[in-house]
Amino acid sequence: MSNLSKNPNYSGSQGLSLIRNSKSSRHLFELLMTGIASACLVITLIPLFAVLYYVVVKGAARLNLDLFTQLPPVAGQTTGGIASAILGTIQVVTIATIIAVPVGVLAAIFLSEFGGNGQVVRWIRFITNVLSGVPSIIAGVFAYSLIVLKMGTFSVVAGAIALSVLMLPTIIRTTDEALQ
Repeated sequence: MSNLSKNPNYSGSQGLSLIRNSKSSRHLFELLMTGIASACLVITLIPLFAVLYYVVVKGAARLNLDLFTQLPPVAGQTTGGIASAILGTIQVVTIATIIAVPVGVLAAIFLSEFGGNGQVVRWIRFITNVLSGVPSIIAGVFAYSLIVLKMGTFSVVAGAIALSVLMLPTIIRTTDEALQ
C-alpha cells in the first residue's frame, strides 16, 4: 500500500490529478524538445540545400561534351574539362588491377587449395585482415615513401600501387570464399 493511500485526507482523485499533471508537464516538455529539434533540423538543412542549389544551377550550365573531352583550364582560361582526370583514373585502376588480381587470386588459391591449416596460412589470413582495415591515407603514404621519394616525382604507378594494396584484401577474401 502506498503512503498516499494511508493518509486519511487522501482521495483517489488527488492521486489521479497528480499523475495527470506529471503526464501533461512531461508531454509539454516532449513537445518543446521536439520543436527545438525540428528547428535545429531546419537550420541545418538550409545551408545544405543552398549549396546543392548553387552547385546545380552553376554546374548545369557547364554540363556538356566539352567538360569530358577538354583538358583542365590553364590560368586565364575560363573553360576547360576533366579529360585528363578521367584518363588518369582509368590508367590507375587498370595498372592496380593488373598488379592486385594475379597476386590476390594466387594467394587465395594457395590458402584454399594448398595451405591447409599451417602457420603460413594463418599469417596470410592475419595480414589480409590487417590490410582490410588499413585506411587509404596509410596506403598513400606507403606508396609515397616507397615510389615517389625514390623516383623523385609523382606517377601513375605510385597511385596504382597504393590502390592495389587496398584492393588485395578484398580480392583474396572473395576468391578464397569462392574456392571454398
